[in-house]
Amino acid sequence: MPDDVSEEEKWDRFRALEELQEKVAAQINARYLGETAEVLFEAEVRGRWKGRTPTNKLVFAAFDQPRQGQLLPVTITWTGPWSMQGRLPGLQPIPISLDTIASPA
Repeated sequence: MPDDVSEEEKWDRFRALEELQEKVAAQINARYLGETAEVLFEAEVRGRWKGRTPTNKLVFAAFDQPRQGQLLPVTITWTGPWSMQGRLPGLQPIPISLDTIASPA
């Protein structure tokens, strides 16, 4: 079949699909806000621990000690389309400076 779609149209369609996917992912993750989920922590990234829920949702949390390989209940305090943030139930979040989050790894 001949390719009768211009490169510009292909990119327009791709960007529209990306925007739709971002909205859908944000709506799905928003359902986790305030809920407690089990999270398996993998590694420390920029001063926060990165882990995943049983449904493979990416969660970040700040702890004062190593958590690699631990499965912990985490209360979700913020959601975005690509990741979530949380804390252990009953604990106050540990403050993180914006410089730590914004700096490259």
